[in-house]
Amino acid sequence: METRLNKHCFRYTCMNNNKVSQSPFAGGQSLLALACVLGPALVALIPMAAAPALPAMAREFSLGSNGQLFAQLVMTAPALMLILFSPLTGLVAAKYGSRSCMIVCLAIYSISGAAVLWVQDAYTLIALRLLLGISGGGILATSLTLIGNHFSGEPRERLLGYATAMASIFAAVALVFGGALVDFLGWRAPFGLYLLGLPVLLAAWRSIKPGLTRADHDPQTHTINHQSLRPAWPYYALLIVLTVGMFTPSIQGPFLLESRDINNATTRGMIIGATSVVAIFSAGFYGKLRHSISAPRVLVINTLCMGAGLSLLACSTNIAAMLAGCSLVGIGAGMSEPSIASIILERTPAYVHGLAMGLIVSALNSGQFLNPLIMNQFRTLLGLDASILALGAILAALAVLIFVKFKNPGSRLSTACNNT
Repeated sequence: METRLNKHCFRYTCMNNNKVSQSPFAGGQSLLALACVLGPALVALIPMAAAPALPAMAREFSLGSNGQLFAQLVMTAPALMLILFSPLTGLVAAKYGSRSCMIVCLAIYSISGAAVLWVQDAYTLIALRLLLGISGGGILATSLTLIGNHFSGEPRERLLGYATAMASIFAAVALVFGGALVDFLGWRAPFGLYLLGLPVLLAAWRSIKPGLTRADHDPQTHTINHQSLRPAWPYYALLIVLTVGMFTPSIQGPFLLESRDINNATTRGMIIGATSVVAIFSAGFYGKLRHSISAPRVLVINTLCMGAGLSLLACSTNIAAMLAGCSLVGIGAGMSEPSIASIILERTPAYVHGLAMGLIVSALNSGQFLNPLIMNQFRTLLGLDASILALGAILAALAVLIFVKFKNPGSRLSTACNNT
Protein backbone atom coordinates (compact mmCIF):
# COMPACT_ATOMS: atom_id res chain seq x y z
CA MET A 1 0.00 0.00 0.00
CA GLU A 2 2.80 2.40 0.88
CA THR A 3 4.70 1.55 -2.28
CA ARG A 4 1.61 2.20 -4.38
CA LEU A 5 1.05 5.52 -2.63
CA ASN A 6 4.68 6.57 -3.24
CA LYS A 7 4.35 5.75 -6.93
CA HIS A 8 1.16 7.77 -7.11
CA CYS A 9 2.80 10.75 -5.40
CA PHE A 10 5.80 10.56 -7.70
CA ARG A 11 3.56 10.49 -10.74
CA TYR A 12 1.50 13.42 -9.46
CA THR A 13 4.64 15.45 -8.79
CA CYS A 14 6.01 14.65 -12.21
CA MET A 15 2.80 15.78 -13.90
CA ASN A 16 2.72 19.01 -11.91
CA ASN A 17 6.33 19.76 -12.76
CA ASN A 18 5.49 19.30 -16.43
CA LYS A 19 2.58 21.72 -16.10
CA VAL A 20 4.77 24.34 -14.47
CA SER A 21 7.47 24.27 -17.14
CA GLN A 22 5.75 23.04 -20.28
CA SER A 23 7.86 25.31 -22.46
CA PRO A 24 11.44 24.04 -22.89
CA PHE A 25 12.51 27.67 -23.43
CA ALA A 26 11.38 28.74 -19.96
CA GLY A 27 13.90 29.18 -17.16
CA GLY A 28 17.66 28.90 -17.31
CA GLN A 29 17.84 26.30 -20.10
CA SER A 30 16.42 28.45 -22.89
CA LEU A 31 19.78 28.89 -24.64
CA LEU A 32 20.48 25.16 -24.41
CA ALA A 33 17.04 24.43 -25.87
CA LEU A 34 17.75 26.82 -28.74
CA ALA A 35 21.08 25.14 -29.50
CA CYS A 36 19.40 21.71 -29.46
CA VAL A 37 16.73 22.85 -31.93
CA LEU A 38 19.13 24.62 -34.29
CA GLY A 39 21.57 21.68 -34.43
CA PRO A 40 19.26 19.43 -36.52
CA ALA A 41 18.30 22.46 -38.62
CA LEU A 42 21.96 22.95 -39.59
CA VAL A 43 22.18 19.30 -40.61
CA ALA A 44 19.18 19.80 -42.91
CA LEU A 45 21.24 22.42 -44.76
CA ILE A 46 23.92 19.88 -45.71
CA PRO A 47 22.16 18.60 -48.85
CA MET A 48 19.66 21.42 -49.38
CA ALA A 49 22.11 24.34 -49.47
CA ALA A 50 23.99 22.59 -52.27
CA ALA A 51 20.87 21.62 -54.29
CA PRO A 52 20.26 25.00 -56.03
CA ALA A 53 23.90 25.10 -57.15
CA LEU A 54 23.96 21.70 -58.89
CA PRO A 55 23.41 22.75 -62.55
CA ALA A 56 25.98 25.58 -62.40
CA MET A 57 28.39 23.36 -60.48
CA ALA A 58 28.04 20.69 -63.17
CA ARG A 59 29.08 23.22 -65.80
CA GLU A 60 32.00 24.46 -63.67
CA PHE A 61 33.34 20.94 -63.10
CA SER A 62 32.35 19.46 -66.45
CA LEU A 63 35.06 16.77 -66.22
CA GLY A 64 34.29 15.54 -69.71
CA SER A 65 30.71 14.25 -69.72
CA ASN A 66 30.45 13.57 -65.98
CA GLY A 67 29.67 17.06 -64.69
CA GLN A 68 26.14 16.14 -63.60
CA LEU A 69 27.33 13.01 -61.80
CA PHE A 70 30.00 14.99 -59.95
CA ALA A 71 27.50 17.66 -58.87
CA GLN A 72 25.12 14.97 -57.58
CA LEU A 73 27.97 13.36 -55.64
CA VAL A 74 28.76 16.72 -54.05
CA MET A 75 25.17 16.84 -52.78
CA THR A 76 24.83 13.22 -51.64
CA ALA A 77 28.35 12.30 -50.41
CA PRO A 78 27.77 13.70 -46.89
CA ALA A 79 24.83 11.31 -46.41
CA LEU A 80 27.21 8.34 -46.54
CA MET A 81 29.31 9.88 -43.77
CA LEU A 82 26.19 10.51 -41.72
CA ILE A 83 25.29 6.82 -41.97
CA LEU A 84 28.76 5.56 -41.12
CA PHE A 85 30.02 8.01 -38.51
CA SER A 86 26.96 9.15 -36.53
CA PRO A 87 27.14 6.17 -34.12
CA LEU A 88 30.86 6.78 -33.68
CA THR A 89 30.37 10.44 -32.81
CA GLY A 90 27.69 9.33 -30.35
CA LEU A 91 30.29 7.18 -28.60
CA VAL A 92 32.76 10.09 -28.61
CA ALA A 93 30.15 12.32 -26.96
CA ALA A 94 29.48 9.66 -24.33
CA LYS A 95 33.18 9.38 -23.50
CA TYR A 96 34.42 12.95 -23.76
CA GLY A 97 31.24 14.91 -23.08
CA SER A 98 28.50 16.44 -25.20
CA ARG A 99 29.98 19.93 -24.90
CA SER A 100 33.33 19.03 -26.49
CA CYS A 101 31.71 16.95 -29.22
CA MET A 102 29.14 19.62 -30.11
CA ILE A 103 31.62 22.50 -30.20
CA VAL A 104 34.20 20.62 -32.28
CA CYS A 105 31.57 19.37 -34.74
CA LEU A 106 30.05 22.85 -35.13
CA ALA A 107 33.49 24.32 -35.82
CA ILE A 108 34.27 21.66 -38.44
CA TYR A 109 30.80 22.12 -39.93
CA SER A 110 31.25 25.87 -40.40
CA ILE A 111 34.80 25.62 -41.78
CA SER A 112 34.33 22.65 -44.11
CA GLY A 113 30.97 23.92 -45.37
CA ALA A 114 31.98 27.50 -46.09
CA ALA A 115 35.46 26.60 -47.44
CA VAL A 116 33.79 25.72 -50.76
CA LEU A 117 33.55 29.49 -51.32
CA TRP A 118 37.29 29.48 -52.09
CA VAL A 119 38.10 25.91 -53.18
CA GLN A 120 38.89 25.35 -56.85
CA ASP A 121 39.93 21.69 -56.91
CA ALA A 122 37.23 19.02 -57.41
CA TYR A 123 38.88 16.45 -55.13
CA THR A 124 39.25 18.99 -52.32
CA LEU A 125 35.59 19.88 -52.73
CA ILE A 126 34.53 16.25 -52.29
CA ALA A 127 36.83 15.89 -49.27
CA LEU A 128 35.26 18.94 -47.64
CA ARG A 129 31.78 17.55 -48.23
CA LEU A 130 32.73 14.24 -46.63
CA LEU A 131 34.10 16.11 -43.62
CA LEU A 132 30.88 18.12 -43.49
CA GLY A 133 28.89 14.88 -43.32
CA ILE A 134 30.95 13.59 -40.38
CA SER A 135 30.45 16.82 -38.45
CA GLY A 136 26.73 16.86 -39.27
CA GLY A 137 26.32 13.38 -37.83
CA GLY A 138 27.97 14.54 -34.61
CA ILE A 139 25.80 17.66 -34.39
CA LEU A 140 22.53 15.77 -34.86
CA ALA A 141 23.42 12.88 -32.54
CA THR A 142 24.64 15.24 -29.82
CA SER A 143 21.61 17.52 -30.12
CA LEU A 144 19.22 14.59 -29.64
CA THR A 145 21.34 13.29 -26.75
CA LEU A 146 21.24 16.67 -25.01
CA ILE A 147 17.47 16.81 -25.40
CA GLY A 148 17.16 13.34 -23.89
CA ASN A 149 19.52 13.94 -20.98
CA HIS A 150 18.59 17.50 -19.96
CA PHE A 151 14.84 17.65 -20.57
CA SER A 152 11.99 15.38 -19.55
CA GLY A 153 8.25 15.09 -19.88
CA GLU A 154 6.42 17.51 -22.13
CA PRO A 155 9.38 19.93 -22.60
CA ARG A 156 11.41 17.05 -24.07
CA GLU A 157 8.59 15.99 -26.39
CA ARG A 158 8.13 19.58 -27.58
CA LEU A 159 11.84 19.99 -28.26
CA LEU A 160 11.95 16.79 -30.31
CA GLY A 161 9.07 18.10 -32.39
CA TYR A 162 10.50 21.60 -32.70
CA ALA A 163 13.85 20.21 -33.85
CA THR A 164 12.20 18.32 -36.72
CA ALA A 165 10.04 21.32 -37.63
CA MET A 166 13.03 23.68 -37.67
CA ALA A 167 14.97 21.26 -39.86
CA SER A 168 12.10 21.26 -42.37
CA ILE A 169 11.97 25.07 -42.31
CA PHE A 170 15.71 25.39 -42.91
CA ALA A 171 15.51 22.91 -45.79
CA ALA A 172 12.68 24.82 -47.46
CA VAL A 173 14.35 28.21 -46.96
CA ALA A 174 17.66 26.87 -48.32
CA LEU A 175 15.99 25.72 -51.53
CA VAL A 176 14.33 29.10 -52.14
CA PHE A 177 16.95 31.49 -50.76
CA GLY A 178 19.82 29.38 -52.10
CA GLY A 179 18.41 29.63 -55.61
CA ALA A 180 18.33 33.43 -55.33
CA LEU A 181 21.95 33.44 -54.14
CA VAL A 182 22.98 31.37 -57.17
CA ASP A 183 21.21 33.78 -59.53
CA PHE A 184 22.80 36.91 -58.02
CA LEU A 185 26.20 35.76 -56.71
CA GLY A 186 27.09 32.51 -58.46
CA TRP A 187 26.94 28.81 -57.58
CA ARG A 188 29.34 29.05 -54.62
CA ALA A 189 27.21 31.57 -52.70
CA PRO A 190 24.78 29.09 -51.05
CA PHE A 191 27.71 27.39 -49.34
CA GLY A 192 28.02 30.53 -47.22
CA LEU A 193 24.86 29.38 -45.42
CA TYR A 194 27.02 26.93 -43.48
CA LEU A 195 28.47 29.89 -41.58
CA LEU A 196 25.19 29.81 -39.64
CA GLY A 197 26.95 27.16 -37.59
CA LEU A 198 29.03 29.88 -35.89
CA PRO A 199 26.22 31.53 -33.84
CA VAL A 200 24.99 28.06 -32.88
CA LEU A 201 28.54 27.25 -31.77
CA LEU A 202 28.47 30.33 -29.54
CA ALA A 203 25.12 29.27 -28.07
CA ALA A 204 26.47 25.76 -27.39
CA TRP A 205 29.63 27.19 -25.82
CA ARG A 206 27.61 29.28 -23.38
CA SER A 207 24.82 26.82 -22.57
CA ILE A 208 26.31 23.31 -22.44
CA LYS A 209 28.04 22.67 -19.14
CA PRO A 210 31.51 21.09 -19.33
CA GLY A 211 32.26 17.63 -18.03
CA LEU A 212 28.92 15.98 -18.82
CA THR A 213 30.24 12.53 -19.68
CA ARG A 214 28.65 9.14 -19.34
CA ALA A 215 29.80 8.83 -15.73
CA ASP A 216 27.91 12.01 -14.78
CA HIS A 217 24.62 10.45 -15.82
CA ASP A 218 25.23 7.13 -14.07
CA PRO A 219 27.85 6.81 -11.34
CA GLN A 220 28.24 3.09 -11.95
CA THR A 221 30.63 1.77 -14.56
CA HIS A 222 28.90 0.37 -17.64
CA THR A 223 30.11 -1.17 -20.86
CA ILE A 224 28.20 -0.19 -23.98
CA ASN A 225 27.25 -3.30 -25.95
CA HIS A 226 24.44 -4.64 -28.07
CA GLN A 227 22.48 -5.64 -24.99
CA SER A 228 22.21 -1.98 -23.94
CA LEU A 229 20.43 -1.19 -27.21
CA ARG A 230 18.45 -4.41 -27.52
CA PRO A 231 15.07 -2.73 -26.81
CA ALA A 232 15.76 -0.15 -29.53
CA TRP A 233 16.62 -2.31 -32.57
CA PRO A 234 13.00 -2.85 -33.73
CA TYR A 235 12.49 0.91 -33.71
CA TYR A 236 15.58 1.53 -35.83
CA ALA A 237 14.26 -0.97 -38.37
CA LEU A 238 10.86 0.72 -38.29
CA LEU A 239 12.45 4.16 -38.76
CA ILE A 240 14.29 2.93 -41.87
CA VAL A 241 10.99 1.73 -43.36
CA LEU A 242 9.25 4.99 -42.44
CA THR A 243 12.06 7.01 -44.00
CA VAL A 244 11.74 5.02 -47.22
CA GLY A 245 8.09 6.03 -47.18
CA MET A 246 8.58 9.70 -46.32
CA PHE A 247 11.07 10.22 -49.17
CA THR A 248 8.89 8.48 -51.75
CA PRO A 249 7.02 11.66 -52.81
CA SER A 250 10.27 13.60 -53.39
CA ILE A 251 12.20 10.76 -55.06
CA GLN A 252 9.49 8.80 -56.90
CA GLY A 253 6.82 11.51 -57.05
CA PRO A 254 8.22 13.44 -60.06
CA PHE A 255 8.13 10.31 -62.21
CA LEU A 256 4.62 9.42 -61.05
CA LEU A 257 3.35 12.94 -61.80
CA GLU A 258 5.01 12.88 -65.20
CA SER A 259 3.15 9.65 -65.97
CA ARG A 260 -0.05 11.56 -65.08
CA ASP A 261 0.83 14.16 -67.76
CA ILE A 262 1.75 16.79 -65.17
CA ASN A 263 4.77 18.20 -66.98
CA ASN A 264 4.92 21.65 -65.44
CA ALA A 265 7.83 21.75 -62.97
CA THR A 266 6.14 24.39 -60.80
CA THR A 267 3.00 22.30 -60.45
CA ARG A 268 5.00 19.18 -59.62
CA GLY A 269 6.98 21.13 -57.04
CA MET A 270 3.79 22.46 -55.45
CA ILE A 271 2.30 18.97 -55.13
CA ILE A 272 5.43 17.29 -53.79
CA GLY A 273 6.25 20.29 -51.58
CA ALA A 274 3.02 19.74 -49.66
CA THR A 275 4.80 16.88 -47.87
CA SER A 276 7.46 19.21 -46.43
CA VAL A 277 5.02 22.00 -45.60
CA VAL A 278 2.69 19.72 -43.65
CA ALA A 279 5.70 18.08 -41.96
CA ILE A 280 6.66 21.46 -40.48
CA PHE A 281 3.28 21.83 -38.78
CA SER A 282 2.91 18.20 -37.71
CA ALA A 283 6.37 18.23 -36.11
CA GLY A 284 5.58 21.48 -34.34
CA PHE A 285 2.30 20.00 -33.06
CA TYR A 286 3.97 16.79 -31.83
CA GLY A 287 4.70 18.07 -28.31
CA LYS A 288 1.09 19.09 -27.70
CA LEU A 289 -0.18 15.78 -29.06
CA ARG A 290 2.10 13.89 -26.69
CA HIS A 291 0.39 15.64 -23.79
CA SER A 292 -2.70 13.56 -24.57
CA ILE A 293 -1.46 10.24 -25.98
CA SER A 294 1.62 8.05 -25.74
CA ALA A 295 4.50 7.93 -28.23
CA PRO A 296 3.54 4.45 -29.52
CA ARG A 297 0.04 5.69 -30.33
CA VAL A 298 1.52 8.70 -32.13
CA LEU A 299 3.61 6.20 -34.06
CA VAL A 300 0.45 4.34 -35.09
CA ILE A 301 -1.03 7.61 -36.40
CA ASN A 302 2.19 8.46 -38.27
CA THR A 303 2.49 5.07 -39.94
CA LEU A 304 -1.19 4.91 -40.86
CA CYS A 305 -1.18 8.44 -42.33
CA MET A 306 1.93 7.69 -44.35
CA GLY A 307 0.49 4.43 -45.68
CA ALA A 308 -2.84 6.06 -46.52
CA GLY A 309 -1.10 9.01 -48.16
CA LEU A 310 1.07 6.85 -50.42
CA SER A 311 -1.93 4.69 -51.36
CA LEU A 312 -3.95 7.79 -52.25
CA LEU A 313 -1.04 9.24 -54.23
CA ALA A 314 -0.69 6.02 -56.22
CA CYS A 315 -4.40 5.86 -57.08
CA SER A 316 -5.10 9.57 -57.61
CA THR A 317 -5.85 11.03 -61.03
CA ASN A 318 -6.31 14.72 -60.15
CA ILE A 319 -4.16 17.36 -58.48
CA ALA A 320 -6.39 17.77 -55.42
CA ALA A 321 -6.13 14.07 -54.55
CA MET A 322 -2.37 14.12 -55.11
CA LEU A 323 -2.03 17.10 -52.79
CA ALA A 324 -4.08 15.27 -50.17
CA GLY A 325 -1.88 12.17 -50.49
CA CYS A 326 1.35 14.12 -50.10
CA SER A 327 -0.13 16.02 -47.15
CA LEU A 328 -0.98 12.75 -45.37
CA VAL A 329 2.58 11.57 -45.91
CA GLY A 330 3.74 14.88 -44.44
CA ILE A 331 1.88 14.18 -41.19
CA GLY A 332 3.87 11.00 -40.71
CA ALA A 333 7.11 12.57 -41.93
CA GLY A 334 6.90 15.33 -39.33
CA MET A 335 6.29 13.15 -36.29
CA SER A 336 8.05 9.85 -37.03
CA GLU A 337 11.55 10.91 -35.95
CA PRO A 338 10.55 12.62 -32.68
CA SER A 339 8.18 9.81 -31.65
CA ILE A 340 10.77 7.08 -32.25
CA ALA A 341 13.50 9.17 -30.60
CA SER A 342 11.24 9.60 -27.57
CA ILE A 343 10.60 5.85 -27.31
CA ILE A 344 14.29 4.99 -27.60
CA LEU A 345 15.28 7.61 -25.02
CA GLU A 346 12.76 6.13 -22.60
CA ARG A 347 13.79 2.52 -23.18
CA THR A 348 17.58 2.85 -23.08
CA PRO A 349 19.83 3.90 -20.16
CA ALA A 350 21.27 7.41 -20.14
CA TYR A 351 24.87 6.25 -20.57
CA VAL A 352 24.01 4.83 -24.01
CA HIS A 353 21.97 7.78 -25.31
CA GLY A 354 24.83 9.16 -27.42
CA LEU A 355 25.19 5.95 -29.40
CA ALA A 356 21.41 5.47 -29.51
CA MET A 357 20.83 8.89 -31.07
CA GLY A 358 23.72 8.40 -33.48
CA LEU A 359 22.04 5.23 -34.74
CA ILE A 360 18.83 7.21 -35.29
CA VAL A 361 20.77 9.49 -37.64
CA SER A 362 22.13 6.43 -39.46
CA ALA A 363 18.64 4.93 -39.76
CA LEU A 364 17.20 8.16 -41.20
CA ASN A 365 19.87 8.46 -43.86
CA SER A 366 19.81 4.73 -44.61
CA GLY A 367 16.12 4.95 -45.46
CA GLN A 368 16.77 7.86 -47.79
CA PHE A 369 19.64 5.98 -49.45
CA LEU A 370 17.63 2.76 -49.81
CA ASN A 371 14.51 4.33 -51.30
CA PRO A 372 15.60 4.31 -54.98
CA LEU A 373 17.13 0.83 -54.64
CA ILE A 374 14.03 -0.73 -53.06
CA MET A 375 11.54 1.08 -55.26
CA ASN A 376 13.50 0.16 -58.38
CA GLN A 377 12.99 -3.52 -57.54
CA PHE A 378 9.29 -2.96 -56.88
CA ARG A 379 8.92 -0.95 -60.08
CA THR A 380 10.54 -3.72 -62.16
CA LEU A 381 8.05 -6.25 -60.80
CA LEU A 382 4.88 -4.18 -60.46
CA GLY A 383 5.26 -0.84 -62.23
CA LEU A 384 5.54 2.56 -60.56
CA ASP A 385 1.91 3.06 -59.52
CA ALA A 386 1.56 -0.40 -58.01
CA SER A 387 4.94 -0.08 -56.29
CA ILE A 388 3.89 3.05 -54.39
CA LEU A 389 0.54 1.42 -53.60
CA ALA A 390 2.33 -1.68 -52.28
CA LEU A 391 4.56 0.43 -50.04
CA GLY A 392 1.49 2.22 -48.72
CA ALA A 393 -0.15 -1.13 -47.94
CA ILE A 394 2.98 -2.30 -46.11
CA LEU A 395 2.99 0.83 -43.95
CA ALA A 396 -0.73 0.47 -43.19
CA ALA A 397 -0.13 -3.15 -42.11
CA LEU A 398 2.74 -1.96 -39.89
CA ALA A 399 0.38 0.53 -38.26
CA VAL A 400 -1.97 -2.31 -37.37
CA LEU A 401 0.89 -4.37 -35.94
CA ILE A 402 2.11 -1.45 -33.82
CA PHE A 403 -1.42 -0.85 -32.55
CA VAL A 404 -1.80 -4.50 -31.56
CA LYS A 405 1.54 -4.50 -29.77
CA PHE A 406 0.78 -1.33 -27.81
CA LYS A 407 -2.99 -1.62 -27.48
CA ASN A 408 -2.82 -0.72 -23.78
CA PRO A 409 -0.04 1.91 -23.52
CA GLY A 410 -0.13 4.73 -20.98
CA SER A 411 -1.97 7.72 -22.27
CA ARG A 412 -0.12 10.46 -20.41
CA LEU A 413 3.38 11.73 -20.12
CA SER A 414 3.23 10.90 -16.42
CA THR A 415 3.61 7.24 -17.29
CA ALA A 416 6.77 7.90 -19.28
CA CYS A 417 8.03 10.11 -16.50
CA ASN A 418 7.37 7.36 -13.98
CA ASN A 419 9.24 4.85 -16.16
CA THR A 420 12.30 7.01 -16.43
